[in-house]
Amino acid sequence: MSRIDLRRMLPLVVLCVILSGCEGQDNPFASSQSAKVQYRPGEAGTVDHALCLLGFVHVPIRNVRPGHQLVEARINGVVGDFLLDTGANVTVVSAVHAERFGLSQAAGGVLGAGVARIAGASGAGRQVRVDSFTLGDIDIRQRRVLVADLGPLLETLGDAAGREVYGIIGQDVMNDHRAVIDVARPMLHMRRDDSDPAPVASARCEPRG
Repeated sequence: MSRIDLRRMLPLVVLCVILSGCEGQDNPFASSQSAKVQYRPGEAGTVDHALCLLGFVHVPIRNVRPGHQLVEARINGVVGDFLLDTGANVTVVSAVHAERFGLSQAAGGVLGAGVARIAGASGAGRQVRVDSFTLGDIDIRQRRVLVADLGPLLETLGDAAGREVYGIIGQDVMNDHRAVIDVARPMLHMRRDDSDPAPVASARCEPRG
């Protein structure tokens, strides 16, 4: 009987833990294919309507099995898919994609070192300034992101989604814009301005025909 090489199995075990995807499925990393979610702010009794009346705006997100969501971001005018990660303390652009978004060390303006508390990240990174940053049609007020090595995590998620994943949207952005995630649908709701949720004119959330 041949011996099992645990060292060669370790990367697979780590990825299964990170993605919580080793459940005996034929392809546990396959992308979740669900119908396009309809935003319904004009339909009373829905989460969309309730959050709209409190001044939230929706941002489309996409489920990737198992249990992850991708959101489209535009940084310095360049569009890319990012992992929405409530467990990450900061927003990170993968070091291998930094130049794509104009965040090379020469052009990005290094502001100092930072630390990313993210599963799979190398830990240390460099903080750089961004000129523009949007999620959907929401202008993100934050003007600094971390550039760091995210290891194999994004590559594996990219394989699952069938597209490149360029980084992570962390708690810094979500906290700043009071993000609410409707995981089941999926849908992301955020505030544009820096204020507490408060009632808005009901006409804003009425059906438009």
